[in-house]
Amino acid sequence: MEYKKLSLKDISANLLVYGIAHAVVDGICAAVIFSILKNQIVSATVFMSMVILYNVLAFGLQAVFGLATDYFKSPRAAVCSGCVLTGLSAVIFLSSPITAVIFAGLGNALFHTGAGSISLNLTPKKAAVPGIYVAPGALGLFIGTMLGKNGQFIIWPAIFILAILCLLIFVIKKPQMNYEQEEIKENEFNHFEFILSLVFLSIAIRSLVGSILVFPWKTRIDLLFVLTGAVVLGKGLGGILADKFGWIKVAVGALALSIPFLIFGTNIPLFAIIGMFLFNITMPVTLTVISNILPGRPGFAFGLTALALILGALPAFFSIKQILANNWFIFSIVVISALALYCGLRQHTIIYEPNKTAD
Repeated sequence: MEYKKLSLKDISANLLVYGIAHAVVDGICAAVIFSILKNQIVSATVFMSMVILYNVLAFGLQAVFGLATDYFKSPRAAVCSGCVLTGLSAVIFLSSPITAVIFAGLGNALFHTGAGSISLNLTPKKAAVPGIYVAPGALGLFIGTMLGKNGQFIIWPAIFILAILCLLIFVIKKPQMNYEQEEIKENEFNHFEFILSLVFLSIAIRSLVGSILVFPWKTRIDLLFVLTGAVVLGKGLGGILADKFGWIKVAVGALALSIPFLIFGTNIPLFAIIGMFLFNITMPVTLTVISNILPGRPGFAFGLTALALILGALPAFFSIKQILANNWFIFSIVVISALALYCGLRQHTIIYEPNKTAD
């Protein structure tokens, strides 16, 4: 499919609007959930169940919504529907917390599916732009969590900002979306399964590690802010560096380099912050490679990465987290994640980009 490339101005406008919207949506969802905790609307046990419910809906349903978004070719409708549901969750959380959590989960999933689809089509087959789009989400979660925990979440300004962003979505120029699906040939199916399984495994392990790592110093707000900044920077720069210097060199190299920093950073903030920066560099590459092997299905591709994230993170919601959070286990599974990513990316280059030297 021949693409009519957007101008740099249009690409920047899309990234600005969708990036800010991503932060706002994630921020409102986090603020709603932690405001419920702050106001003691439900018991601690019920609250934990609501957190699990939210994450399962927000991440687990993205693949389903992605299929629907691809079928109806309606990413902006998904984005706006997600914004509306997220806004409603903020309005009703005091009177109906469980419904609010459900709305927040559904809204988050719809927004991510639609906006993610668009980000993957701004500069097709490149990892830089999807990484820049995803990065602000971590900042939004941080701000929303702090506002909710401190009882400082003010509903109407947040909804007003969300409404303005929804209007801007229809003002900026949308990229030409590729919905031309290519059937997987019988002789390519094993390669497709192999690559998808390896990258999916790498994402799931990354999610598990991020969920079970324990940094006692995170109680310090200044260090937590810097740590969040490292996550944002890693995701934002990861795709840019990978496109420039090679996906395998940057993504696999950063993942391997992160190991000693994460292992020895438990009580050393600087080490942990560097480790988390390196650890998150892989995100844009794994997202883009799944999109590349599923042409014409950007929503579904984005949703599959979210499914891998929630499947990887689920053990962290239960008591087994304490057993898994030891250095030898983390070392072992990050090595497995790096090896899986290396094999998956190398096979992707050989099968889908035969004229490109495997880096």
